[in-house]
Amino acid sequence: MSNRILFAVLLCCSLVSCGQISYEEPPEITFSITSPKENWTYYDDTKIMLAVNVNTQAITWTSNIHGKLGEGNHVSIFMPEGVHRITAEIQGVPRTKEIAVYARSYGHSRKILINYTPLEFKVKTGTSYPYLFTHNGTVNELTIPKNSGSLNRYSTRQTSGGAEEAGPRRDIRLTAPPLNPALLAGPKSMPDTRLHGIAAYDTALTGTKRVFNVVNTQNQTGRPHEIEAVLHRQSGALTIWLPENVKVSAAILDDLILKTETRIMPRVEKIWGKPADIDGDGRLALLFAPTINQEQLATGFFNPADFFRRDANPQSKNYNPASNEMDILYVAVPESGGNASYSAESIAATIAHELTHAVTFTAKTWKRLKTGNEQAVREELFLDEGWSHVTENLCGYGVSGGNIAFMNRFFDNTALYSFCGANRLGQEDSAGMRGAITLLLSWLFWKAGGMDWDRANPVTLRDTGGISFLRRMAESPQTGWESIGAAFGKPTETLFTEMLDEINNYRAANNYYQYRTDPLTGEAVDFFVNMGLVTSPQNPGGVMVGFPGSANTVTGTALGSWSFVLLEPFAVMAETLNTIQAKHCNGSAYLAVSH
Repeated sequence: MSNRILFAVLLCCSLVSCGQISYEEPPEITFSITSPKENWTYYDDTKIMLAVNVNTQAITWTSNIHGKLGEGNHVSIFMPEGVHRITAEIQGVPRTKEIAVYARSYGHSRKILINYTPLEFKVKTGTSYPYLFTHNGTVNELTIPKNSGSLNRYSTRQTSGGAEEAGPRRDIRLTAPPLNPALLAGPKSMPDTRLHGIAAYDTALTGTKRVFNVVNTQNQTGRPHEIEAVLHRQSGALTIWLPENVKVSAAILDDLILKTETRIMPRVEKIWGKPADIDGDGRLALLFAPTINQEQLATGFFNPADFFRRDANPQSKNYNPASNEMDILYVAVPESGGNASYSAESIAATIAHELTHAVTFTAKTWKRLKTGNEQAVREELFLDEGWSHVTENLCGYGVSGGNIAFMNRFFDNTALYSFCGANRLGQEDSAGMRGAITLLLSWLFWKAGGMDWDRANPVTLRDTGGISFLRRMAESPQTGWESIGAAFGKPTETLFTEMLDEINNYRAANNYYQYRTDPLTGEAVDFFVNMGLVTSPQNPGGVMVGFPGSANTVTGTALGSWSFVLLEPFAVMAETLNTIQAKHCNGSAYLAVSH
C-alpha cells in the first residue's frame, strides 16, 4: 500500500471516530397488503386478487398451504380450500394476512364480484344457470365467450331490444307544490266562488254544478283545463262528479261506484289507512274527466297540489293553479268495448291505484307537514308507484287492470330497467319499471306474511304480516330504496338478491308458481315468474306468464344499477375455466351461477 493510500484510510477512520462521517442503515420498507381482505369470503372456484399498496414488481407471494403463489404487484390465482396465511415479501421484509377459502357448495347460487376484467372463474361439470345483476353499479358489453353451447329450451323468451312503449301507464306523477306547512289547504281556507247557486262547501244536493281545475297531462306546466261538472251522486263516503256533456252507460257507472264504495275503499283503508279530509266534508271526490281519455297518457291521476292552497298568480313562488283544495281523484270516463285502457275494470284498478297515492301521500308527507315539520318529503317515484300497483293486486284487479301486462313488459327485457331508477334510455317512469317494482313488492309482501280474507265477508282483509310491512314503509320518515329493507327488517340489497336467487332456482327446476286468487274477482293477487296461463272472469283466455327473457353471453350484455338479466343456461362435460370480459364495470356488479 502506498503512503498516500494509507494516509487516506487513516484519515477516514479518524473522521469516523470523531463523528464527522456516519453511515445510515437503509430505510425500512413500509407497505401493506390491500387484497385479499381478512373479513371477506373466498371460494376455490373464483380467482383471488393479491395486491399491495406500493408500485413494485419485486414482490414474492406465498401461502403456507399452497406454497409459492406468484410474483408482482398484482397476482390473480385460484387457491385450494383451507385457512391460508398469505405472505408478501419485498427485499426480505414480509407482510402477512390470513384468509379462509371454502369449497363451493353447488346446491345454491354462487356470486362472483366483477371487480376487474378479464376475470377467470371455474365452471363445474353439468348444467349452469347464470344471471347477471348489479347493486349500486353498472356493467357494459359483458361477455362470457365460452358459453356458446347454450340451452335455449330453458328460456321462454329472448330479451327484446325494443324501446319503452308509449301510451297510458295508469297515471302520471304530477309535480307537488312547495312542501310548506304554511301552504296547506283546509276547510273554507279559500272558498271557490265559481260554484253555482250554493255556498262554497255545501254540495248536499245532486245537480249542483262546479268548475274543477284539471291538469293537462300533456303539459303539466301549462294552464289547467277548467271542467264544469255536475254532482251526479253523493253518499256518506263519495261525491261523484260528471260533466254534463259526457255520456256514460248508467249500468257501467253504477257498478263502478258500487265497487268503489263497497270493495275498493274498505280494502285500501285496511291496507294503508284514510286520506286527509282536506275540505272537511268527510267524503272522497271522484271526477270523471274526458280530457284524460283525449290526451291518452293516463287512465287517471292523483294531484298532491289539491292538498295545498290554490294560487293562480304565475309570478308567485307558491304558484299552484290546479288545486281544487279537496281530496279528489281524477279518472278517465269508462268506455264500453274498444280501448282496454278505459274499460270499467281498468278504471276500477285506477281508482284503487290513485286512492293509494292519496292515502300514502297523507301518511308520508301531509301528516308531517300538518304538525309543522318542514323536513317532510314526498316518497320517491318508483316506490310511490309500486305501492299503488301492488294495491291494485290486493284489491283484486291485478290482471284486468293491466298490472300483469306491465310485469310481462319487464320480463321481455329486464336488462333495460332499474328497479328504483331511470332505465337505460333515461326514462324515470315506464311500464317496465312499474312491472319490476310490482314484482319485488309483491314478493316481499307475501314473504312478510301476506294477508287473508274474512271467510264470512271476503271484502274484508286480515293482516297476517304483509299489510304491516307496507304500513311501516308509508308511515316512516325514511324514503327510497333503503326504506324497503328498513321496514322489512333486512337490508334491501339482501332481499333483492334473495328474490333473484329464487327466480333463478325456479328456472333451474322449471317450477310453476302457485299464485293466490281474490275470492271476489277470481284474479291473481300475487305475481312471480312462471305463473303459466293466468285467467280471470274478465279474461277467460288468460295471459301467459313465463320466465324473464335470457340474454346471450357471447353478444354482450349491459346493466344499469339495481338491475338483472338471466343469461342462457349452458352445459359442460368437464370442469373448465371461463372468462368474464366487459368494456366497463363500475361498482357492485355480480355474476351468479346455479347448478
